[in-house]
Amino acid sequence: MKGLERAQATGECLALATVVRTEKSAPRAIGTSMFVTESGQPVGSVSGGCVEAAVMAAAEDVLESGMPELHSFGISDDLGLEIGLTCGGTIEILIQPYEPATRSDFAALQQALASNIDCAMVTVFDGPQGLPGRSELVLRGEEVSGLLDGAGLSTQTVDEASRRVADALAKGRSASIRVAGVVSMLIDVYKSPRNLLIFGAIDFTTSLAELGRFLGFHVIVCDARSVFATPERIPAAHQIVIEQPWRYLERQINEKSLPLDTAVCVLTHDSKFDIPVLDMALKHGFSYVGAMGSRRTDGERRGKLTSMGHGSETLSSLRSPIGLDLGARTPHETALSIMAEIVASTSGTSGLPLHRIDVPIHERDEAAAGTTGSLASKAGHWAPDCTDVQSAERNIR
Repeated sequence: MKGLERAQATGECLALATVVRTEKSAPRAIGTSMFVTESGQPVGSVSGGCVEAAVMAAAEDVLESGMPELHSFGISDDLGLEIGLTCGGTIEILIQPYEPATRSDFAALQQALASNIDCAMVTVFDGPQGLPGRSELVLRGEEVSGLLDGAGLSTQTVDEASRRVADALAKGRSASIRVAGVVSMLIDVYKSPRNLLIFGAIDFTTSLAELGRFLGFHVIVCDARSVFATPERIPAAHQIVIEQPWRYLERQINEKSLPLDTAVCVLTHDSKFDIPVLDMALKHGFSYVGAMGSRRTDGERRGKLTSMGHGSETLSSLRSPIGLDLGARTPHETALSIMAEIVASTSGTSGLPLHRIDVPIHERDEAAAGTTGSLASKAGHWAPDCTDVQSAERNIR
């Protein structure tokens, strides 16, 4: 993100390319962004290599004209000689001038992200003259205000837009919507980082915290033993808590400090620590609760939890033994196994090898699919190469 930061500091104009709509098997999700600087340098990716060259060429025109453009990329010819996608999908990309030094919504977005406030950058990419290219930052709990002003839209249309934005924020998912058949908008959701709460500062914890942080989680490690729970041993943790695990979790639940999407990993290997924590975590209903241990340990653990009143419904949500069957042995391999299970459980997918399933890899409903994250995560990673195809473009002026 150095190019973006430099442009923000100097006032350099950039072209911002954003995936605003996808259909079928698209390589990147709605909201994925790519910046192109005045010097022609790309920052990020919108297709993993399939159409970046065409986007960069279009960005030059946008920077010269100062007008936003909407481009559609579909399937290439059989020889793959034309620019486009080979994965069978279609994407629409809005390319617009972007001056971070003069955009108040950009500064507001950075402030919201720094404060861990859920928000959405709402951008019009199709509609009445004067609206395409407009953006407005909407914080959770707020309504769309001046974004659609001056376009002669009905009150019902504006109210519907606000309702759809609020719905996307509540679900925590970016979305591409069309309101009243006249206005198309990208609702690019930025959600506070999900918590990864690890109980037990053991050797596996260091690797799990590192991988969790890499994947964008806010990592909290709790252990009653101050000699093990140190920043030196677990440098990737955002927060280290020296306290009895069950007391810490009880207080956080009472204070409503941990959202239900928190991933709880119990690595203590000691029943006097892990049973009280698992009891509370399962009763509270966190989206992921996993515990490390052998099958024998797991059997004993489930027996104790049953005696405490847990039935098949709550115990079925306990991920124990923790992680996917990857044959993991080392701490890093074990961390990969655990985080893979957390990601799979979040998406509701099987966790099976892709060659063992027959559904499309990137199947998404174009009206509701998307991802959430920080500006860095949306414009800072390149996906594997895909190949080229055909572009149909139109200016939206």
